[in-house]
This record gives sequence, C-alpha cells and structure tokens, in this order.
Amino acid sequence: MNPFAHRIMVSLFVSVMGIGPFFSNGFVLAQSADIDQLSGEIDEKRSAIDQLNRQIDSYKDKIENLQAQEATFYGEIDLLENRIAKTELDIEATETSIDLVNIELTALENEIKIVQETLERQRKLIAEVLRQIQVEDTAVPMQLFFGNDSFSQFFDSLERLENVSEDLQKTVDQARVTKVSLEEKLGNEEQKKEQLITLESNLEKDLDQLSEETGAKEFLIVQTQQSEAAFQQLLQEVRQEQTYINQQIIFLQQEIEGRLSANDQGGDSSVLSWPVNPTLRGISAYFHDPTYPFRHLFEHSGLDLPAASGTLVLSAATGYVAWTKNGRLYGNYVMVIHASGVSTLYAHLSRIDVVADQFVARGDQIGAVGSTGLSTGPHLHFEVRKNGIPTNPLDYLISY
Repeated sequence: MNPFAHRIMVSLFVSVMGIGPFFSNGFVLAQSADIDQLSGEIDEKRSAIDQLNRQIDSYKDKIENLQAQEATFYGEIDLLENRIAKTELDIEATETSIDLVNIELTALENEIKIVQETLERQRKLIAEVLRQIQVEDTAVPMQLFFGNDSFSQFFDSLERLENVSEDLQKTVDQARVTKVSLEEKLGNEEQKKEQLITLESNLEKDLDQLSEETGAKEFLIVQTQQSEAAFQQLLQEVRQEQTYINQQIIFLQQEIEGRLSANDQGGDSSVLSWPVNPTLRGISAYFHDPTYPFRHLFEHSGLDLPAASGTLVLSAATGYVAWTKNGRLYGNYVMVIHASGVSTLYAHLSRIDVVADQFVARGDQIGAVGSTGLSTGPHLHFEVRKNGIPTNPLDYLISY
C-alpha cells in the first residue's frame, strides 16, 4: 500500500471515531438514561427541601409569637412543642439534604467515569494517529510524488494529508477540554463530600437539640404536675436563686480575694482549666445559647458539658469555696472564688466533695456530674463570673 493510502486510512480512522460530534453533544451525558433518572431524583429532593423550609419558617413565626407572651405553664409547653416540631422538621430537612448530596455525588461520579473513559479513548486515538504518521514519514518526498499516476492524484493525497493534520489538532484540543472538564468535576465532588460531612454534623446537633427540648417539656410536666400555680412557684424560686447568687458573690469576692493574696495562693485566674473534659461529649449549650430550651424563662449563663453521671468535676483554678448549696435551678452546686474578680460555678452535681471556706487548687476534685435541679440529663453546668457578672466561659478556658 502506498504512503497516501495509509494516510487516507488514518483520516478515515479519525472520522469514524467521530471526535468532533462526540464532544459537541456534551459527552452525550445529558442523554444518558441514568443521568436523567438521577436528575429527576435531584429535582424531587430539592422540591421536598423547599416545602420543609416553608414549614420550618411557619414554626419560627409561632415560636417568636409565643416568646413575646408572658411565661405560663401551658404557654411554655406550647412553646416547647413548637420547638420540638420545628427541630423534627430541621432533622427531616437535613436528612433530605443528605440524600440530595448523595444523589448529586452519584451523578457526578457517573459523569467523571464517562469523562475519564473519553479521555482514555482520545489518548489512544492520538497515539494511533501519531504512530501512523511516523510510519508514513519514512517515505521520501520524491517517492510520494512519482508514486501517483497523475498530478490530480498527488494533490488529492496532499489534501488528505492536511485533513489528517487538522483532525489530529482537533483531537488534541478536545483532549485538553476533556482534562479541564474532569478536573472541574473532581473539584465539585470534593466540595460535595465536604458539604455532606457538614450536614451529618448538623444532623447530630439537631438530634441533641430535639432530646434537650423533649426533656425540658417532660421536666416541666413532672415538676409542676401541669399546675399553673406550681409553674409560677418554680419560676419564682429560680429567679430568687439567681438573685441570691449575684448578691453573695459581690459580698464575698473582696474578702476571699484578700485571703488568697495574704496567703500568696491567688494563682492565675485569667486562664481556666476545663472542669470536665470537653472532648468526651462536646458542649450541649453555650453562653446565652439561642437554642437553650428554657431561654424564654431565663438566659443560659454558662456552658453545659454532657458527661456520664459520676464523672469527676475539677476546679478550674486555685481559689476558695464560697458556698455549697442545693437549689431549684442549679440543684447541687458549688461556687469557687478566685483572684482578679473571677469566680466559677459548678451545677447539677450528683454529689459535692468540698465544703464552704475550703481552699482548692487547680485540678482538685469539686464533685461529680449529675442531673439535679432544672436539668434534662447528666451534665455539668459551668459558669464564669467577672466581678459577679456572668461572662462567656470560652473567653477564659484553655483551648482544646
């Protein structure tokens, strides 16, 4: 076979492969039955999420209206029930979003597979074209000239040679486009995976919030026996307890700080140690947490650290125990006064292991985690006060 016959075969080979039309249709991905099915599922999930978000907004409005009303037993129960319903919808919306991301990941992985296969076909095609050209390039120009029966055949062969070169360039260009498309899709896949991790983390928080709200509702029912008078009595006792603590701290702070200074036992209270290891179960409620179940009744003035009942509670810094008490709000609790106007409170303890006026060093045992007082489960409620005023404990605690 003469050299130009080979070149014609190469040209036909490129044309048969249909590289141009293949890419002009967007890899034919949109016409794939699997992709169409996944696209339909994606649309359904997005529609479901939109509907859930509208329901969530409706519950938000109800909650805001209830919070604006004066606290009553049935009003508080209604408020908690609306919060529970909203949180259940939050969970459903998050689960649906997780399903959506999983479907989108499947669709992306299918597209990536098709792009990879296309890129591999292009690579093989380019290699074959180059191999054919290398074979033909061994021919001598004069042989090519005299190997044709006429000038017309010669120029026809030259034209076909130019077509082969153009098709090869197109193939190389399309390979570059395919590579860029693949890199973009891989980047999108990584983003989807990160989004999935965030959604799963949010789901865990929503489940914890649902447990807190359900526990708060059950607690109020048990504590008041669904009596408005008992509810108002509980509310009064809780507020009186908060007032008492505020007054006593201011009264004792100067005296105890003087004692710490005289005995050179003040230590550094600007940085506090964690009274319970936060890596055990994290933080279930933050300072002035908007999701706190009883926020309608009073602000959450510390951190809640969930832990198994009986987990040891340690002093956050050197100081003196101002008092140990049992109250309606805090249950069994301990107040420790440190240097520089700082004091710490440890509440809902199952037991207390210190006594009033006792010196404690950083890390000394204060008591054990429990669920006494206004509590929906075993945890330590930890407060930090500066000159008697509650402040965010995270501003003082060592980073973990």
